[in-house]
Amino acid sequence: MKFADLHAHTCFSDGSLTPEQLVELGAQKGLSALAVTDHDTVDGVERALAHGRKIGLEVIPGLEFSSQLEGRNLHIVGLFVDPHSQALQRVCQKMQQMRDRRNRQMLRQLEEAGFPVSEETFRDFQGTSLTRAHVADVLIRAGYGSNMKEVFQNYMSKGKPGYVARQVVPPEECIDAIHQAGGLAFVAHLHQISKDPDACVRLCLDTLDLGADGLETRYSEFDDHWRNTAEEIARQRGCLSSGGSDFHGAFKPGLELMTGYGNLEVPYDFVVEMKKALRH
Repeated sequence: MKFADLHAHTCFSDGSLTPEQLVELGAQKGLSALAVTDHDTVDGVERALAHGRKIGLEVIPGLEFSSQLEGRNLHIVGLFVDPHSQALQRVCQKMQQMRDRRNRQMLRQLEEAGFPVSEETFRDFQGTSLTRAHVADVLIRAGYGSNMKEVFQNYMSKGKPGYVARQVVPPEECIDAIHQAGGLAFVAHLHQISKDPDACVRLCLDTLDLGADGLETRYSEFDDHWRNTAEEIARQRGCLSSGGSDFHGAFKPGLELMTGYGNLEVPYDFVVEMKKALRH
């Protein structure tokens, strides 16, 4: 059986590997297809595509948009997008501007609270998008926590010194940009949308109503309940299925490309169905 991983990040957002390193790892794992889905940017896609052609691994150009619906965080993965699409680039630029403003405010607040971070700390940052993961990594190395989750909860969640509300583009605008770029839009990790499971399902369905082409039915954190729930939504709606590890390299220890936390399997058949949909 052939397998794919359709949700993975590079150093162009909050992953630790370069596009070439990620593609190399995908080939080593035996993947038949790998999607590069950095947050709100496609800047690393061309390098991944070029390396995929060089070593013979199918690389799918993509990205992961951060959005919100009813005040809940909603992520939309775009696959098979044209990274040169002007419509896509416009939304990416808008998201980057919002992210930059948030980052500067977050760093100011943390610095004022006595933490060893400032804009100067990240002056030589090489990625496209500075993210909370990069800030958390600095705090961990300074002794303020042992892992990302702990640092996020203690210093960057609501009511904490590093918290700044996120500004995002509406989901319909994200979906439209993905479609204008020739791609397909998928609701990512629906279980993370809300702490209320019923709200997760409802907002996922609302996003499908806005024009999303499908949802992730296989994901590294899904238990049997969430996998069955996602698959049932796909069956009822007759929409496409996607899935992936949400690999971030060293920023998510223990989470492996292709297999997630050990039991993830994303069949290459998902890719076959996507290609059929794109031909029609």
